[in-house]
Amino acid sequence: MKVKLNYLVKSLAMIAALAVTGSQELSAQDASDEEAKPKKQEVKYKDLQNKLTIDKSNVVAEGGMIASYAPALEKAMPAVVTIFSSKAVEANGRNPQQEELFRKMFPDVPDDFFERFNDDHGGGGGESRKEQGLGSGVIITEDGYILTNNHVVGGADEVKVTLSTNKREYIAEIIGADPQTDVALIKIDAKGLAPIVIGDSSKLRIGDIAMAVGNPLGLEQTATVGIVSALGRNDLNITRGGFENFIQTDASINRGNSGGALVDANGRLIGVNTAIQSGLSGGNIGIGFAIPSNMALNIVERLLDGGGKVARGFLGVYLKELDANYAKAFGREGLDGVVVAEVGPDTPAEKGGMKPGDLIIGYNGRAANSMPKLRLDISNTDPGTKVEFVVVRKGKEESLNVILGDLEDRSKVFAGSGGGSSNPVAKPKEFLKGVRISDLDEDLRKALELEEDFNGVVVESVEANSLASEAGLRPGVVITQVDQKDVSNVAEAHDILKDFKADVLLLQVFTNGRRDILAVPLK
Repeated sequence: MKVKLNYLVKSLAMIAALAVTGSQELSAQDASDEEAKPKKQEVKYKDLQNKLTIDKSNVVAEGGMIASYAPALEKAMPAVVTIFSSKAVEANGRNPQQEELFRKMFPDVPDDFFERFNDDHGGGGGESRKEQGLGSGVIITEDGYILTNNHVVGGADEVKVTLSTNKREYIAEIIGADPQTDVALIKIDAKGLAPIVIGDSSKLRIGDIAMAVGNPLGLEQTATVGIVSALGRNDLNITRGGFENFIQTDASINRGNSGGALVDANGRLIGVNTAIQSGLSGGNIGIGFAIPSNMALNIVERLLDGGGKVARGFLGVYLKELDANYAKAFGREGLDGVVVAEVGPDTPAEKGGMKPGDLIIGYNGRAANSMPKLRLDISNTDPGTKVEFVVVRKGKEESLNVILGDLEDRSKVFAGSGGGSSNPVAKPKEFLKGVRISDLDEDLRKALELEEDFNGVVVESVEANSLASEAGLRPGVVITQVDQKDVSNVAEAHDILKDFKADVLLLQVFTNGRRDILAVPLK
């Protein structure tokens, strides 16, 4: 497949990254003249906490009707700084972070695309060079701790900070950076700075005033105004780990705003500007995203107390959203809850008694309303923490206590290779309308690469356009549970179905090396 240059130009304009990167080349000799970096300081979050200014009260308009946003901005703008970063790039001029983001958006790009593009534009060969980046940051303590984005400073060889108040330049130390949430904390050696007041992002409402302050396109101390357009945005594929909970705003944000402040009508920090959904021109179209201030502070605490890295809780399950069919099968009226499709062997979930087919409706005293939110809540819990899950199992609520593991230390949980289909041995009667199943014999086990002690029945055929086919059932899939009851042969499966009276049947299946849950309507 051939990719033309104009395809690249139009596509790159859509990349939701704000840091302005250039390609000014510096020789290795120039780099050797850099100032010495400050000595790394050992600081825990409790030491930093007393220096933060946090205001959790609701937004109150000062003096009644707002005629100007100047009072709020006068409080916030001195805390917003300009960040310059530089890092060495390969001799061929390739940018791994940009390539990774591009491939997420355009997975069909051939493997040699970037090599050919660099060759065509003089990127290959030659002397090593440094890549320059420009972004923003927010001072959160008077002695120089600054919040910003990982994609502004992560992996940088040198970070410089310029204050808005006196234009003085400082060499910054990277205290910690978290690619999973795109939060980073840096430190400059300074005293008597003007830190921002930090608001409570959990109290935000759609329609609240939001102002973005930063250095878009290098234009220092630029402020724009809009509203909070949405809360809890996730599944945007902005961060590497997918742990997303963004504030969406229509306050104008452009490249270079990364790491800058999103503030409320009282000038308090409510978010860290991170990304935009851009048009073909690469500019703002009124859709910007910011990391909530509460989430950013949570990451700061874990970076400081975790030695510059964030430890995340690990459960060890494969989850699915609750849809109308699943809800009907579980006897639920609403769509609140998360389905456990598979529980990995020897995982915290299995040790805590969680089973495939459980419906999680609560986590540590909070409702489990969606899969992305539950994943984020688990990841925001420290490994080793004992947590409580409320699950619905066979129509009854149960509480399970689980000690979370460490996401970084997890082994390959969902082992097994993909199965295939096999020629059926016999033609039994229909199991469901349009569905025939067979017992697992030695040949089928070999074909599907199943262990000898693996129990279930194999789906031999599924009629096209049947209800089972629309629910995702396919030939070659192994059914291991019917109505949350284990099955080891065809006779058991038919016996369970004979007594089943509801309209939607839950099947636990094994396919492509993974267990899953299917909700199959019967009529």
